[in-house]
Amino acid sequence: MDFTLIILLAVAALSPATAVVEPKAEESRIIAECLKSYGGLNEENAKRLVRYKEWSEKSEEIPCFTKCYIKHMFDMFDESVGFKSEQVISQFGQPLYNACQHRMVPLADNCEQAYHGFHCIVSLEDDPFVLIESIQNISSEAKRAMKDCLHRFDQYEWERIKDYTKNPVREPIPCFTKCFVDRLQVYDAKTRRWDIPALRTKLGVPAAGADIQHCLERRRNRNSCVWMYQEFTCFGLAHV
Repeated sequence: MDFTLIILLAVAALSPATAVVEPKAEESRIIAECLKSYGGLNEENAKRLVRYKEWSEKSEEIPCFTKCYIKHMFDMFDESVGFKSEQVISQFGQPLYNACQHRMVPLADNCEQAYHGFHCIVSLEDDPFVLIESIQNISSEAKRAMKDCLHRFDQYEWERIKDYTKNPVREPIPCFTKCFVDRLQVYDAKTRRWDIPALRTKLGVPAAGADIQHCLERRRNRNSCVWMYQEFTCFGLAHV
């Protein structure tokens, strides 16, 4: 669930002539209602909300907006009990909940509590380590290996981790795949063969029964980082 995208959709509603997408009416209605005391969903407020991730961790720029928004949009906050853990996990996943649970603790001001918790979620939804932890069908060992490998690269490259879901031709972070493949020992450099059972157990690919012969017949160049990423990606895309 991308909060910034929701806000951008709402902004699009302000300029229908230039809008590329049509926001859901309910989302726009809730945002407008939560901004009612501050002039509604006008251009100025929309621009402020687009910068939501940049707001101070301690101070909400539009007081009590967050509590209103998450209460009515996601039903994940209650005046008496605070954050509803099951709803938070359902909407944003266990890894994000775990990462931000310390920011969801009860406070005297529940508007402040709602803001602290949700601002943390929005700020970390693209965090590379949270994204790795959110990957399904891979082992805990694989997640640890990926996180360890990520630390070997410059931080400006970390944000590219989300690009792996697009399966681009060129690896977003060159040699990242080779790093975790080597750590997990799922490729034997001596025999030049993949350990397919270990791949399935640790990294969830290729799918059982998938046709991977064309992946194994790919021509390899001298750059092992390149062909290892290409073959690993091929395994993931192979159909049963």
